Formats: sequence, C-alpha cells, structure tokens
Amino acid sequence: MLFTRGKKRTILFADVSGSSALYKSAGNEKAKLTIDKIISIMEYYTRKFEGRVVKTIGDEIMACFDDSEKACQAAMEMQIEAEAFVQAHSLGVRIGIGYGKTLEEGSDLFGEAVNDAAFVTGIAKSSQILLTDSVISQLPENLKNATQKFDQVAIKGALDHSTIHRLFWKTPSAGFSETQVFSSHDMSNHIDDNCIKLKANNQSFVIHPSDTPFTIGRNNKQVSLFIDSELVSRDHCHIVYRRGKFVLIDHSTNGTFIQPDGAQEIYLRREELPLLGDGTITLGISQSASNKDIIQFES
Repeated sequence: MLFTRGKKRTILFADVSGSSALYKSAGNEKAKLTIDKIISIMEYYTRKFEGRVVKTIGDEIMACFDDSEKACQAAMEMQIEAEAFVQAHSLGVRIGIGYGKTLEEGSDLFGEAVNDAAFVTGIAKSSQILLTDSVISQLPENLKNATQKFDQVAIKGALDHSTIHRLFWKTPSAGFSETQVFSSHDMSNHIDDNCIKLKANNQSFVIHPSDTPFTIGRNNKQVSLFIDSELVSRDHCHIVYRRGKFVLIDHSTNGTFIQPDGAQEIYLRREELPLLGDGTITLGISQSASNKDIIQFES
C-alpha cells in the first residue's frame, strides 16, 4: 500500500440530512433523483472554488481544497444554492471542514484532517457549517468575522477538548445571495450579545463564551465564584458555552437547584441544564428552604 505523505489540505464533508425519511415517503426513484440533484450542487461548487471531489458516499460528498478560504466559500454557496430546494423536500445540508496533513493513496485521502472534518459534520445540524480550530487559523479576517465559537468537544481520538466554530452564511432575515453573509459589524454585535450575567453575594459577573468554563464552589483558591456553605462542594458546578447556549453542569454531592422565572424549580445532581432566560440558582439546598447564597442569572 503506497501513501503520499505530508501535504496539508482542507477537507470538506457535505451531507444531506433527512434522506432516509425521504426514501420512505417519496419512494426510491423520486428520492434518488432529489438526492442526486443536491449532490450535483455540492460537486459543482467544489469545482467552482478549485476543489476536488474525492468521493461520493451515498448522500454525502468528501472534497479537498488547497485553500481553506475557498473551501468555506464553496460551503456557503452550497448552502445558498441548496436552501430552497432542500426545504421543499424537508431535507437539509450539513457541512464540516477540517485542515491538516493528509495521506494520499490513489485518489483517496486519509489522516487526522479527514477524521476531524467527518467528526464535525456529524455534530452539525441541518443548514450548518462547522469548522475545526485548524481551519480558523487559515482564514482571512472577513471570514473569521463570520464565525462564532460553537462548542468545546473532544474530537474522536483526542484527549483534549478542541473548539468547534460555526460559519454563518446568511443573516437571520437574509435571502440567498452571497453578499448577505454576516458582515464584521453584524457578527461583532451577535457575539457581544452572547453572554450570561450572574449576581451573588454583592458580586456581579458578565460571562462570555471565552470566559468558560466558569466554576462555582467552596474552594476559594480555584473557583470563579466562591460560595461559603457546608452544603456546597469544593468544585460544585461549572458553566460552559456549548452550541450557542450556556449550560450548567453539576458534579456535586448535594446537587444544584435552578429556578427559571415563571417555571418550576429544577433539581440537578450529576446532570446538566441550559441556562435560558432569567432565574436563580442555589447550591445544595432549595431556594424554598433558604434565601441565602442565591445566584441570579440573566441570559
């Protein structure tokens, strides 16, 4: 088995989501025609932006590019062109992009960049484009400004967590032209709004995605917010930013009580919950049993 080693490439996977349901509802022939049309769109924009289609795997293509910027441009155009078509058939397109060294055998490619791109494609939801950290470092500023941190994950085979980024290809109210990709100003405002505010014990915190994980507990030398109570564990819980939401993860002995405004109190113990809207948090004891050490949150 002969491999060509070492060349760095940008790898793109584009997957049609919802195809299994389409085969059941529309029948094999109509479903295949529909999927083939979407695949042809993916292949066209791969070639338009100087990429190569490595292979087609059912309802997914794998492509490679020498330039990460062109890979991202191709991905955005795929989404723009396919949007109206896939919605008409209750389908979606998910795209994941990675960058790094590859191994080449014949026309096929292998290696970490391939595995990473496939992994983030699996995380992506319909109509999303997700990028690994390695891709972000290759992009010009205008494209970096159209991205946002999406999640912290341990990519398959890795021990450490890596940041996954989302590339926005249209504004929330946009039509489908390439000029409607998020501007730098749009994106800066969007990211600035992405924060959660905490108030506790005469302290106030404004937590942005880059400030996470934000730890809460009784170990005053290691936590971000110190709560002095025998009911509170040394490392009681922490807040992370994941897929566009701030999530509280409890890993305590006595649990965490979350009281969203206008809703019932929720008890967590070794569990997690997105912090949505406004509300209060108490550690180790229900707010109904104590009005001490109440943490207010606004998101």
